Amino acid sequence: MTIRYLSEHDSPDDPGGLIREVLELGEDFPGPAEDVVLAWILRLGQDRDPGEAAKRLVADYRLDSEPQPGGACGRLIAMLKETAAYPAQRITRHLCQPRRRGGWRRNRPGDPSPES
Repeated sequence: MTIRYLSEHDSPDDPGGLIREVLELGEDFPGPAEDVVLAWILRLGQDRDPGEAAKRLVADYRLDSEPQPGGACGRLIAMLKETAAYPAQRITRHLCQPRRRGGWRRNRPGDPSPES
């Protein structure tokens, strides 16, 4: 099932033009920025890397060169930059590493095993 957005700002990196519309509101955007970033990431889908998409949005919307607005819109821009700086390898490496199970008492030398 493919979702089609009616926004004129729709792009693969900004489905529905959500980020663009918030940036156009500027300081009038009431927030919360966290909800917009979550909705944006969910709209990206599983096949798109949020970090790479955020890098392209920062470049396309020139978020590094313009003076940043305050309030929730400024928070949104800061969160996009933070997402762009977060490498995908770090996400997958963290999620794929097996976690240690047990605890320090379970594997002490000389203790009887839990089955005995």
